Amino acid sequence: MVSQELLEILRCPSCVREDRPNPGMLIHEGNWLICRDCDRKYPIRDDIPVMLIEEGDRFRDVPREELPAEPPPEEPVPMLSLPEVAEDRQRAILALIGAALGVGLVVLLVMWLLRQRESSD
Repeated sequence: MVSQELLEILRCPSCVREDRPNPGMLIHEGNWLICRDCDRKYPIRDDIPVMLIEEGDRFRDVPREELPAEPPPEEPVPMLSLPEVAEDRQRAILALIGAALGVGLVVLLVMWLLRQRESSD
């Protein structure tokens, strides 16, 4: 069970940023915390409120009376496959090498121009 002290200080993470008195106040209904302002519905799983805006958005359009007694499990986070991660890492390394070579060429060009200028004086 979520403690009453915690329920009194919790606020909707989306609405709490608004500049007005008591934004994002929550109503506790069963295994749900419902924002009075935006109607996002945050599940309580294993006595822990899941106060992620994405979770509140998942159930925003579900009427209160249709909320399941037990919140469904979290949606799995899509993971990048290993080949995609390796390709991204290779692209990043190549971009860094290209940038370093570009800077090096600019430095060499400036040094060459300065020597040309000195020799002509």
